[in-house]
Amino acid sequence: MDRALADRDRANRMFDAYGALLTDRQQRLLRRYFEDDLSLGEIATQMRVSRQAVHDGLQRALGALDRYEAALGLVGERRTDKAPAPGRRSAAEHYSTRAPQSRPRPHVIHATLRGRAWSFQVASGVFSHRGIDAGTRLLIEAMRVNRGDQVLDLGCGYGPIGLVAASLAPRGTVWLVDANQRAAALARSNAAANGLTNVRVIVADGAAALRDRTMDVVVTNPPIRAGRQVVAGFIADAWRVLRLGGRF
Repeated sequence: MDRALADRDRANRMFDAYGALLTDRQQRLLRRYFEDDLSLGEIATQMRVSRQAVHDGLQRALGALDRYEAALGLVGERRTDKAPAPGRRSAAEHYSTRAPQSRPRPHVIHATLRGRAWSFQVASGVFSHRGIDAGTRLLIEAMRVNRGDQVLDLGCGYGPIGLVAASLAPRGTVWLVDANQRAAALARSNAAANGLTNVRVIVADGAAALRDRTMDVVVTNPPIRAGRQVVAGFIADAWRVLRLGGRF
């Protein structure tokens, strides 16, 4: 991947400042790559174009942002103080950031999952806040959860996977874990709004906070872009907490 495409932080800050000046197609490409965390191949499939076309479109969009920044200078050098400028993302912010500093921009999305209509409060600074992404939807439709299961959702985001699991396990308990405080707060709110009382939400980097609990099911749509070490940690946590014969 070219360095320009990998520089998520700078791209996010420039997109905040100049995104409205881009074409609709360029905005969609940048949102899907940087905000929705889709790969070039996934974007290509959604937009019915080649992977190379997605790559070239992203390069052109980033080039346009660079030109706007060269002319206007609204982003400037990376800030080193702890507090970001008002309305801007912090320099290192990602949806796995513990305390997002971007403006929340809350809104509600609706989806039908496992035959039930759902409403989720979402906000910027959390994963897939524009709608249920394809990977999450596939996992929700495929996961096997029994009525009395103890379930862990690692990296729960605003909660769609774990909350659907809770609806399938009314006699069990579902633990939703995420390092992102904003995501965890949304998950709690969404559990209440959807009438689920068998949900526990924890702000943590993994399953260590569950201590000696044993799970029947662990589900996760892991934050791939956070790196191999983080994803490997999710897998290790699942292995540690699953009972013999449990499902991952």
